[in-house]
Amino acid sequence: SSSVGDVLSEQSVKELPMVNRNALDLVKVMSGVIMADDTIFNANASSFAGVSASGVNIQRDGVMVNDVRYPAGINAATRVNPDLVGEFRMILAPVDAEAGRGNAQIQILTKSGTNKYHGNVVWNVQNSAIDPNTWEQNRTRSAPPWRNLHQYSASIGGPIIKNKTFFFVLFDGQVNKIRTDMNLLTLTPCAAKGVYRFYDNW
Repeated sequence: SSSVGDVLSEQSVKELPMVNRNALDLVKVMSGVIMADDTIFNANASSFAGVSASGVNIQRDGVMVNDVRYPAGINAATRVNPDLVGEFRMILAPVDAEAGRGNAQIQILTKSGTNKYHGNVVWNVQNSAIDPNTWEQNRTRSAPPWRNLHQYSASIGGPIIKNKTFFFVLFDGQVNKIRTDMNLLTLTPCAAKGVYRFYDNW
């Protein structure tokens, strides 16, 4: 194959730190990838070996799982929990015909059970009480927006019939609460009645 890419094993996916518990964040550690600050609304600024990230195809067990709402490229319809990943493979360029569409491709192989029972329980908490303030908020002496994020998952896998049939089950939950200050326009009493004047006293 003439394709160039990287493969991360299940063990590497477990050991690499991920703030948001999303396996797609691992793309940032792969060679040949340049990520923009805002990947949702500015996908063209991110590139895979010089090609826009908006043309990246994401596959999970051979099925396309791209979120097509925004052309972000690195955004699946559901969050890919790292406990679900058995292998993480990224093909930069060129993508072989057997891999399907896309200028580049992210292939995720999910876990399956083994002859031994293995399980995992994770509770990830992110809270604005320990977040730093931004420069602009320090300048205006305002507090950061309040947020409280809880991500929790439990998984277990093992044999049903040894050496023949296996199972793997994962439960993944998220509770995300956010509160932000909004500066809204308030109509003058005259404008609230539907009378709009562009010059005083006219």
